[in-house]
Amino acid sequence: MYNHMEKLVSPLAMLRKIRGDITQEELAGALKVSANTVSRWELGKVTPKLELWQVKKLCKTLNITIDELPDSFAPQPINNSLEQTPN
Repeated sequence: MYNHMEKLVSPLAMLRKIRGDITQEELAGALKVSANTVSRWELGKVTPKLELWQVKKLCKTLNITIDELPDSFAPQPINNSLEQTPN
């Protein structure tokens, strides 16, 4: 059960923003899939079935190691209370 302080965010979407503001279209082009496919991964509608070269390209495009690759691209709860520090 999620409280009102949490929202759902895709780890892949976060990585795209953090690692250079990469669009779904740019990532899709690098992985030879459609932008709609990337969107469906991020929405949790489809689980990616990536070939090894795609995993390597994904890591290179996002400038991350294989260990930093999220276990799931589907939305995960993010606690917003971290943004609010008590005085």
